[in-house]
Amino acid sequence: MTLVEHLAELRRRIIISVLALALGVVVGFYYSSPMVQFLLRLPGELVYLYPGEAFFVHLEVALVVGIVLSSPVVLYQVVRFIAPGLLAQEKRILQVGLPAALLMFAGGTVFAYQVILPLAYRFFLGFGTESLTPMISIGNYVSFVIRLVLPFGLVFQLPLIVLLFTSIGILSPEILVKYRKYIVLVVFITAAVLTPPDVISQTFMAVPMVLLYEVSILLARMVVRRRKARRG
Repeated sequence: MTLVEHLAELRRRIIISVLALALGVVVGFYYSSPMVQFLLRLPGELVYLYPGEAFFVHLEVALVVGIVLSSPVVLYQVVRFIAPGLLAQEKRILQVGLPAALLMFAGGTVFAYQVILPLAYRFFLGFGTESLTPMISIGNYVSFVIRLVLPFGLVFQLPLIVLLFTSIGILSPEILVKYRKYIVLVVFITAAVLTPPDVISQTFMAVPMVLLYEVSILLARMVVRRRKARRG
């Protein structure tokens, strides 16, 4: 393909991805009411502080749903665009890695919503007193949920990424162990960026990230042992 043909192909893929995102947002907005009610099962009744807050919450939920629904289409368009330049081994890695990444993302978000969110929410509400009554707005709560839950989907990709890099020889268990203390520092910095601005939420994310890093080291060692067994 010529450069012009490549650009035309890229333009077509981008248009399809944008249309998929727009359709996903429309579907998400149509079903936003039951989804918002699902998110409110934990706190129960909330308030909104200005007339448009409830509407923008539905819009925010619709956008997140649109991104999630359109992600398989977008990933497919990306793969179809880069596939002609990939080797057979790289194509096999994509075929296995992309479904695994989607499953890990789903697992991370479910874990965060079912386990981490209730712990964090009850911890913060535990500071209420007779003279200090919590009055949480729906906008603040939904933003808190999204900022806490979605990053866990990304965090759960860590073992998969380490497994991939170890398989192609970029990483090794020795490197992972050598730089463990620096990685832990990066983990806490990353948690501070991804989560709401409080130490507890950051800790709730950082601790699973550190555990996932340790799991990644074990997986890397398994890959190296298997590779040595094949050569031996």
